[in-house]
Amino acid sequence: MIIREIEEKDYEIFKKLFDQAFSEYLEFLKEENPKQYMKELEEREEITRSGFNFYLETGSTFVAEENGEAVGYVASQKVPSMHGVDLWIEYIVVQKEFRKRGIALALLQRLIDYAASSSIDRVCAFINPDNEPSMRLHFKAGFNVEDWKIAVCKPK
Repeated sequence: MIIREIEEKDYEIFKKLFDQAFSEYLEFLKEENPKQYMKELEEREEITRSGFNFYLETGSTFVAEENGEAVGYVASQKVPSMHGVDLWIEYIVVQKEFRKRGIALALLQRLIDYAASSSIDRVCAFINPDNEPSMRLHFKAGFNVEDWKIAVCKPK
């Protein structure tokens, strides 16, 4: 497996994986919060070329490749905060058929390494407390979950 910065050629797979992640999120909401589900369905976002370009320019969005195929990504952006500079994870997704192979953890670790080498103070993510796989993943990567909603990791 190779973890690398996102490139222009990744737009289509990035878009496909974003759609997959959003569809899974909607399925979760449909069961857990039907009112929020309807709101999200009406306001459904898509990754446009300009949205993709935003992540391309951050330098903090990474792709996992297996045998030359992009199978997952982590998208993030730097945000100034009272702590200094935070790196907020916006999306992390791995194709269904490639899950449970350590790819998401490798993506998170690459992001944490990037943060450590870029003088970033914290890596943060919003986590749904009912999303047990996400909770386990973030704990494995060294995040502390504050208020069961925001996961924070201080790069070394």
